Amino acid sequence: MEYSLVDNIIYEDDGIIVVNKISNLPTVPLKKDKDKITLLDIVGEYCSQVKNFSGYNFHEGGVLHRLDTPTSGLVLVAKNKESFDFLREKQKENLFVKQYFVKAIYKQTLIDGFKEYPYKDPKSENIVVIKSLFRHYGEGRTSVRPVMEDYHKQIVNKTSNTFYETKVNFKKEDEGINYFICTLTNGFRHQIRAHMAWSGYPLLGDTLYGAEKATEFGLNCFSISFINPATKLLQTVSLKEEKL
Repeated sequence: MEYSLVDNIIYEDDGIIVVNKISNLPTVPLKKDKDKITLLDIVGEYCSQVKNFSGYNFHEGGVLHRLDTPTSGLVLVAKNKESFDFLREKQKENLFVKQYFVKAIYKQTLIDGFKEYPYKDPKSENIVVIKSLFRHYGEGRTSVRPVMEDYHKQIVNKTSNTFYETKVNFKKEDEGINYFICTLTNGFRHQIRAHMAWSGYPLLGDTLYGAEKATEFGLNCFSISFINPATKLLQTVSLKEEKL
C-alpha cells in the first residue's frame, strides 16, 4: 500500500493535525489484525507525540474520530492530551461536525436484522434526518442495526442507549449511482452505512450492508468543522475537489 503522509496532511498546527486517510487503511490498531499498519502508526512516525498519551484508549493515541477501514477522508488527530481533552468536550457539545460524500445504489429489499424503515425516502426532500439507537449484530458483532424505541424491550435493552442522527442531503443520480451528502456530529460505528442501507440506499461496494462488491467504496469524509484548541474559534477543514 503506497501512502505518502506528507502529501495527505491537510492542516497542521501545534495542537492538532488533520490528515486524509485512504481507503483500506485502518485508522487505529484492530483487535483481529494487530500487526497491520494503521494511519496512527504512520502519523506517529511523523509526529511521535500523538501516541504518547491515552485518548479514548491508549492504543488509539490522539485520534478524535475513527473512520472504518474501507472509508476514506479526513481524520483529526490531537498532538497532546490538552488538545484532545478540549476537542473531546466540544464533541460532547455537538460542536464537531463531519460531512461525508456518499455514493449509493438503490436496493428495495433489506438484509437480515433490519426492520421497516420509518422515515422519508432520502431522495424525497432537501434534507431527511434518519435517527435511531444502534445494536451490534451478527456473528462476531461485525455489523450494527438501527433500533427504535417501540421495538421489543429485549432488543432496546441491548442498544447504545443514545439516539444518533444522520442528516441526508440528496444531490443527484447518475447511471444508477445516487449521490448524497451526509452530516453528523456524534457518531456510532457504521452509522452512515447502516442508516443508508436501512433507507434503501446501501453504499456502493458495501457488501456488509447489502450492496454488491465494487472497485470503490462509496463513503468519504470530505469536511470537518470543530473549535480549534489554540484559537478557540470555529474552523472548517475540507478536501479539495480533486482529492475526493
